[in-house]
Parts: sequence; C-alpha cells; structure tokens
Amino acid sequence: MRRLLLYSLVAAGPIACAAAAQGNSPILTRRVDRVEWGVGPVADLRFGRVALVATPDGPRLEVRRLRPEIPTAPPARIEGVTPSFSGNSLIVADFSRSNRTVLGGYFSPFVRLPSTASATVRRTPDARRALALTCDKIESGFCGLWIQLYDFEAAPDARRYLDAQPFSTLSVWIRGHEGGEQLVLKVADAEWELKEDALPIGDVARFVPAGRIDTTWQQAVVPLDEFPSRIDRGTLALLVWEVTSPGTSGVDIGPVAFSLEPSPLPSLPESEASVAGPAPRHLATWIWNTRDLIANSAHRDSLLDDLEREGFDRVFLQLPDDPERRGMPGEVTIDAEVLGPLVAELNRRGMRVYALDGFARYALPEFHAGVLQTVDHVIRYNREVDAHERFFGIRYDIEPYILPAFHGPHREQLLRSLLQVTAQSADRARAAGLVYGADIPFWYDAPADVTSGRILVEWNGTTKPVSEHIIDLVDDVSIMDYRTTAFGADGTIRHATGELAYAAEQGKPVFIGLETSELPDEVLLEFRGEPRHGLPDTPPPGPFLVLVPAGDSVYVVHVPGANAEDDTVGMPIAQWFEDRGMDPHALWWWPITRRVEVPAGKITFARHTADRLREVIAETATEFERYPSFAGFALHFAESYLALLGGSTER
Repeated sequence: MRRLLLYSLVAAGPIACAAAAQGNSPILTRRVDRVEWGVGPVADLRFGRVALVATPDGPRLEVRRLRPEIPTAPPARIEGVTPSFSGNSLIVADFSRSNRTVLGGYFSPFVRLPSTASATVRRTPDARRALALTCDKIESGFCGLWIQLYDFEAAPDARRYLDAQPFSTLSVWIRGHEGGEQLVLKVADAEWELKEDALPIGDVARFVPAGRIDTTWQQAVVPLDEFPSRIDRGTLALLVWEVTSPGTSGVDIGPVAFSLEPSPLPSLPESEASVAGPAPRHLATWIWNTRDLIANSAHRDSLLDDLEREGFDRVFLQLPDDPERRGMPGEVTIDAEVLGPLVAELNRRGMRVYALDGFARYALPEFHAGVLQTVDHVIRYNREVDAHERFFGIRYDIEPYILPAFHGPHREQLLRSLLQVTAQSADRARAAGLVYGADIPFWYDAPADVTSGRILVEWNGTTKPVSEHIIDLVDDVSIMDYRTTAFGADGTIRHATGELAYAAEQGKPVFIGLETSELPDEVLLEFRGEPRHGLPDTPPPGPFLVLVPAGDSVYVVHVPGANAEDDTVGMPIAQWFEDRGMDPHALWWWPITRRVEVPAGKITFARHTADRLREVIAETATEFERYPSFAGFALHFAESYLALLGGSTER
C-alpha cells in the first residue's frame, strides 16, 4: 500500500535511481520511460515536480510529475461578505464548537524546518475546549498558526472573504502554557494571501491587559486601526500568530471575534464537563505478511493474541502469492490447505476476514482478467471449505495514481478502467454472498492544490468525483485518511467528511484509515517555465533540475547548486555530465521555483506515541459519530500498530 503525502502530490516512476556523490548534497538521478510519462521533446516541458526522499541510505530522487503545461488556477474573484450576526460581535472562530470558521475556513500550523509546530483542539487544564498551538522554534526556522476567514475549498472565483469594514475591534482570548510566550499577530487580505504572505500588526503582549502572555486567560483587544494600511479590511483572508520566542512554547486560543464597538466583547466560554468519546464501532487492520504467518505459528499466535486483545473485529488479509502457481498477470491462486487454518483461527477469534490484494497496475485493462480470476478463486475457496474457514469478503487496494499515466492526458481513461474492474469484481463477489470492499485515498474528492479542480470521471453517463463512483460500486470503503491530527485544514476530520456524507446518502459503511508504519520525510521540489539550454559554466546559486533525453528514456537529475553545503562532486558540474556520456551543451535545465517540506510525522503515527493515536481516534470518532456511514477505524498495518503499542509482536 502506498501512503499519500498530500492529496495532489502523488507517487510516480520506477526504473533507475542513483546518488552520484558524497556528502549532504549529492547529485541524484532518476530515469523514466518517455511513453509512460507522455514526455515529448524535453524543450517543450514547462512544469515538473520531484521529491527528495530521506532513506537510511541517503536521499532518493522520485519523479512525481512532468507536463508540457503549467497548472494554473482559475481567475480569482476577490469579494468580501459580512455574515449575519446579532449583538455587537461576530464570532468568526470558536473551535470549541466547530472545526471551521464562520466563513468555512480552517486552521493550520505552519513551519520551516528545523522548527516544528502542531495545532489541535484540546481540553485545557481549566476544562475549556480551545485551539492549542505548540511550537519548538529553532533559530534557522520559524513556526506559528493561521486561521482562515474564507472557504479555501471553494474555487478561487467563488470564494468570499471577510468584510470587516463595519467593525472597530478584533478580540482574541489567549493563555500561555508556561507564561511569557512571545507571538506576533499578523493579518492577510485576499491579495496578500495569494502572495502567501501576511503583514504584522504587533506583539500579542501589547494587546493583553497584563502586558505579557501568562497562564491565565486574557482577552487581546486589537483596534482595527492598528491593521497595516496596505491591508484591505473588506477582504480579510487570514489571521496569523507567529511564534518569536526560541525553544518550546505553546498557547491556547479561545473565541476570535470582530466587534462593532470596543465594548461589550465576547466573554470566555464556561468550563465544560469532560465527556468520553464514543467507542469505535469496528476496528480493522491490514495484514500483508500472510505467508510469514503461515510459516511461523508462534509469530502468528502472538500477533493474533495481540489483535484480539486490542479489539479488532475486521482483518484485511493479503492473499499469499505462490511463485510456483502463478497464472496470468493479476491472478493469485489459493491453496485451501495452507490458507484455511489461518482464516479459521481469525474467525474463531471473532474477526471477519477479507481476502485482500492490491497493485497499481490492476487498474490497467491487461490485468483485469487476472483480478477477476482471483475473485473467482476466492469464491471457489469459500464454496469448498467448511463454514469456519470462509472469508467474509474480498477487498482490493488498487492505487492508479502511482502510475505515470495518472498525471497525463489519459487519467480519465485510466480511472474508467479502474471503475470497470471494480464494478465487475464487486458484482461477482456480491453474487456469491461476499462483501466487496475497496481502499481509496482521501483526496479523490478534494480540490487540487493549484487548479482547485476535482478528479471527475464520466462513468455510466454520470460525471462526478471518482470517490463517489467507487462508493456506489462497492459495499464498504476504507479512506486512507493518513494524518496525525484530527482537527484543522490538514486533519482527519476535514479530509474524510465528504466521503462520509456521500456514503451516508448511499447507505455504505466507511472505515477511517490511519497510518502507523514508518515512512520517510520528503522534500518536494517544483520547476516551471521555459528551460535553459546547455549547462552554465558556473552552477546557479540554488538547486536546479536537469533533463537529459536518452532514446526512449529521460534522465531527471537534481543538482544542489553552488550554495550547497559541500563541494558535491569535487569537479565542475559540466564535467560530471561529460564523464557519464552526456553533452552538457545539449541538456536542458530549470531552477527550482518551489520547495515544500513534508515531514513523515504529519502522515504516520510511527513518529508519535500510542497515546497520540488514541487521542486522534477519539477526537475523530466524536466528530464522525453523527454520520450513519461511519463504521470505525482501519489501522495500517497490524504489526506496525502493535509495535507502536510496545506489544510482543515483532515488526
């Protein structure tokens, strides 16, 4: 199973990868197939995205996108609106009541490494629910929090920003975790937000009665006349808190309001009694190493004991591949004498078992016959074995976004092929009395990061998000909702709400998938625009990407640039290419125009504690309990989850 990093940053290319130097900033190469990637003349490329993946053996280069056109957002319409309210104050954000602001926005921490930051809704020591920001500010980085005053999921030409012109005062309730925290309050209107920037208003301490943040609640009161003159109060987009005190610090933020007059202002909400979150309805997990469990009974018994103790009642069990009995591509045969005892033992322990398989290329038509043959093998197995050895269902984890074709002009064709094999498999399984499930990423129905477009597919005369088509076709889905916070713009609640709402309309159960296996940190790099032809004699100061045509392939080369921490290769860059048979005067290169750090800690709980996982499960369950489609959680995967708990099972 491939873990997605951001809903629009999907995985890619196979073939060859090599680090070509020593030190912290090596030249890295990746070779990709021209046909798979739809790459014509390199000189025609205008956009690319690659990832530097941190592995124990050093950084690895992965290619994520190569396109002849630059993705662009639709023209923005900048318009402000003042929501209706009563009394003197409009409370724009009260995260003890909602995960969103009054205009549909979210909150999120921001950070530049090596600083770190997290933000969540939590219960404070005085039993109030508030937005909690925790930062560890390192000198060379920065960190803080923003709150949106508009719905960023709306298309740019449909967004409405906060018109704060009727108001005179901004107020924010705030308390420090230790006291003495230092933060700068900033603001952005629509134009500044489009520039990914905000302007400072002043130190928060200036606006609280004590003149400093302490561990008691205080109301920061900011006259709007203090807002920078370059800010359009008619189209406010963001409120930003940037931490300036070094080291670890944290604050809790209560209701945020705009008021017509400086008094009266909103009061601090009352303390609330703690209410335990609902218990998950079901708890599922993936098991991938089936053949190892069959071969090692002690390991099997230990793992199953742990799963039973933790309350798992659904298991997605990978069908073991037998190298000596392989059939057509996509086909997995079943040896009932080998597999039956394991399925029976899982059933005996109260766990309903799905026969699991998955591979990105199963979406391609040439693999469909093999997939359907596997479904038939499971059906035949269930007919021939005793009741206690039978599967409850069949499940497929097919991830076409790993294929290069997903990022080119053939995406819709590829997704229709995925829907076709899903429909055929589900029909066969259902006719045989088996439940059919599928695993999908959370971003299938989400707007893309640049274009704001959604992944729409025409299927059986209807065009809608691919997630909705799949929910229509299957009996249940698992949303790979791989985030380690519940609340905010990048939390589990936001990412799975659309699927839960749609599945509730269709009467389909949804499992919320969370990740516990170890994943690497990544740095995403983009280039855009026309390339330069031929390498310069002196490398640019910053990193750049070189593309080298090579027959049916293209080499993608990441070069750190003249300001790298070391000498990289100990020779002129041009000579490095010449030594590998590449004419430096015939190459094409682009400077890096965007860099995004993606720490694994935002995706997997392997970098966190079991308590953090339980906390996010409880917070997510409390929010999703309102949806009849919410079936519970699916944890990826069994052994990494048990290792996180410190259980007896080996990883």
